[in-house]
Amino acid sequence: PTSLRGRRPRAACRADGMLLKTAKRSATVAWSPLNNHRGLIAAGTVANAIDDSFETTADLEVFAVDFAAGSPNQMSVKGGVVKSQERFHQLAWGGVPVAASGAVPTLSHGILAGGMVDGSIGLWNPAIITKEVEGEALLSSAKKHKGPVRGLDFNLFKPNLLASGATESEILIWDLTTPTTPNVYTPGVATHPVMDITCVAWNPKVEHILASTGSSGTSVVWDLRQKRPVISFTDSATKTSRSALAWNPEVATQVIVASDDDSTPILQMWDLRNAHAPAKTLQGHTRGILGMSWCPNDSSMLLTCGKDSRTLCWNPNDSSIMCELPANANWNFNVQWSPKLPAILSTSSFDGTVNVYSLTDTGSGQSGGAVQAPGWLKRPAGAAFGFGGQLVSFAKPPADAPAARPTVKLHKIVTEPEFLAKADELDQAVTAGTLKDFCEGKVATCGDEAAAEEWRFMHILFDQDARRKLMNHVGFSADAISEEVLALKLEDLKLDQQPAPAPKKAPAPAPEPEPAPEPEEPAEEAAPPPAESSE
Repeated sequence: PTSLRGRRPRAACRADGMLLKTAKRSATVAWSPLNNHRGLIAAGTVANAIDDSFETTADLEVFAVDFAAGSPNQMSVKGGVVKSQERFHQLAWGGVPVAASGAVPTLSHGILAGGMVDGSIGLWNPAIITKEVEGEALLSSAKKHKGPVRGLDFNLFKPNLLASGATESEILIWDLTTPTTPNVYTPGVATHPVMDITCVAWNPKVEHILASTGSSGTSVVWDLRQKRPVISFTDSATKTSRSALAWNPEVATQVIVASDDDSTPILQMWDLRNAHAPAKTLQGHTRGILGMSWCPNDSSMLLTCGKDSRTLCWNPNDSSIMCELPANANWNFNVQWSPKLPAILSTSSFDGTVNVYSLTDTGSGQSGGAVQAPGWLKRPAGAAFGFGGQLVSFAKPPADAPAARPTVKLHKIVTEPEFLAKADELDQAVTAGTLKDFCEGKVATCGDEAAAEEWRFMHILFDQDARRKLMNHVGFSADAISEEVLALKLEDLKLDQQPAPAPKKAPAPAPEPEPAPEPEEPAEEAAPPPAESSE
């Protein structure tokens, strides 16, 4: 087990570019889990908070987050406002329940569930809240818990299953196949010591596994098939209240719990394969942690918020703080990743604001370069060609089957079926050693005399006496040639006669000598000049 204090942020988040939308509400929120309504976020008035007007009523609203350039900074309410008799401790948005069609007005937007102060669970139809269909928004309300409901979570695999947790270690499972009259049962015998349940969470990989944590510091893992707790864990060194719990979206046996105690504001990662002690402890907050959310699209990004008014983004793999969102003037009590919008998250604060942020422009220093590529930027699929027309491909599991494993497939790419069939036929003949029969079959089926002649030639090459038969095929007979040679008489060959000598050539006449050049006559000497007279 390791204890690591969160290092300085490796990437400084730019506040001016991250805040996308805001709403003036003191509310707990829940994002829509449906792809076709992924831009919707529900907000319910949070308990134990009063705004400047001292309004004591409770509202449930659905906001539409408009990401278009130039759109207003304030989020707009989609539809109307639904009044509630009690305020919300927790809000959860589930998908379309199984086999619910026809029982209630259309549930195309799923179901909203609220954990109320008085211990009741309220169920609403968001399609009616947003005015998509007409009718009564409240589907049902049932008070089954003895105290405030702080834990609430929908099952990812079966949207008709809702888990809730409240005081006295009370955990209930709600079957919403018929939301107007839900069936309620317990996952097993209540745990001891008795505590207030602060969080429940379904395992994102195993549909029948549920975890809970609470004020005593003990966390429990339930198996709904066996209807009993299968393991419980607590840190004997820090038996403080736990406020939040989150499963690793990729590793089924890893879970993180958060402490809201100001003396030990820590995160502890537990590996259930060895639950004797936490595998890792993360420290970064200066006061108790109130909210936590593990990114469903990237397991290396974890959000936390707390009483120190800070919202941190961690990399739980190396215990580092990747970035910090702008601080608020009051406690941040809720933080949520959008399940269908990568890089989009929301925060709720007691200063009366709900903010929507984006982490797409997380940078490092002044250059703004990304420290690490988030998981949603990884290739969801790929392919590569191999030898012999082989193609290998991989793909991530579909969004509607989060527990499925990534797939790797081999494909045979055929661009010329006729050519491939002929190649397979030849390969079978080579393997079986029947090339002679293969050529014979080609002679009978080719239909072209020139091609048939070529196949006959190939057919001969596979005979045992291929040399002799090949000579016969081209028109020569070895026996006939031998008989002709034996029939020749010896004198016909004229082997004893010498060849006649070649006639001698006459010698070439000698060339006539060239006449000698005539001698040149000597030149006359010039007469000496006359002597000068002495006279």
